[in-house]
Amino acid sequence: MRIGGDMRANGSDFVVLPEREAHRLERDGSPRFRLRAPAHWRSPIAVNPYAREAESVVLGWLEQLGCTSAEIGRARQFDVAGYVGIPFPSISRETTIRIAKHLTLWLLWDDVHVESLEHGWRIEPTHVLEGRRPARLTRFDEGWWQLFSALAARRSARWLRDLCDAMITWSDAARAEAIAIDDWSRTGARPTFEAQLATRIVTIGMYPTFHLLEDALDHELPRALHDDPVLAQLKKTSGEIVGLGNDIFSFGKDLALGRLNLVSTLQHEADLSGADALERIVRMHDRALETFDRLAASVGSWSADEDPWVARWLEDVRYASLGFGLWEARAPRYAAHKLVVDGRVVEPSFVTDEDADFDSRSIRFPIGRRFG
Repeated sequence: MRIGGDMRANGSDFVVLPEREAHRLERDGSPRFRLRAPAHWRSPIAVNPYAREAESVVLGWLEQLGCTSAEIGRARQFDVAGYVGIPFPSISRETTIRIAKHLTLWLLWDDVHVESLEHGWRIEPTHVLEGRRPARLTRFDEGWWQLFSALAARRSARWLRDLCDAMITWSDAARAEAIAIDDWSRTGARPTFEAQLATRIVTIGMYPTFHLLEDALDHELPRALHDDPVLAQLKKTSGEIVGLGNDIFSFGKDLALGRLNLVSTLQHEADLSGADALERIVRMHDRALETFDRLAASVGSWSADEDPWVARWLEDVRYASLGFGLWEARAPRYAAHKLVVDGRVVEPSFVTDEDADFDSRSIRFPIGRRFG
């Protein structure tokens, strides 16, 4: 049994148990830790039908890149099929495989190199656009080179630069986050909750994902749209949704491994119990969904040609933002550690409501589609 020392020092009521030790305990059935999942945020397609095939392709690709058996074993534990299949339920087979490669390489690279401050992002837009392969690529760099070279054949130079810039921004923020975690482990000095959340919104990875969703549509949205203040706030809110969800579902793992988490930072800063801090983060997640809907409803018209594409993209951003949380709620890497309070297992979960207070007219230009 692992008791989170820092949490217990702050009066936490949580104990963390391995899943195998907690399965016989009673479950906490209260609504305190239930996250809202409004019906219009959930795709009618639960899981992409190409996801399982994509997982097999990705694992073979990692082996071709030269990843070690331990790294491939770690990737197997990611639940790649769920990782791509739930947030991206209705994209084509080819795009499913491409995004699965991107997401899995990203998560594995982060685990192996970025968090240990070994290697940051090395693929510059000019490298890809001019076909200048950087020297001494790591196995992860090689994967990025292959992915971005393939995207260069599909997308404009402007779009590719924007995606590269988003990955560079992510890499820089992830490095800063890793340094902050190292400082905390050495000195006990925590970042403020506000600062940690701001960093998490970037490091959770939605900014590059917005571009991947455009590629999935096979349509590049106007650059001015991404620069629009309403869209900028909407994208930030999407990052908040995914970041809060991640830290809710990874709280047990982070507590067991002695890592920073938004829940433990809020608990420390606001002098809360662990359960109260977790509940407060759950409610923040609910409010962020409401904020996103208000912002989406206020997106102006761009043109008769672009408005349907914007509506489709917004729908896909909703599905991805909630979908990552739905995946995290079942991901093996998080389910391995269970939170226990007063002898009962606390398992945050999603509950779907029927959108009684949601005006469907606020979703503009809905376009039904399946796979293509």
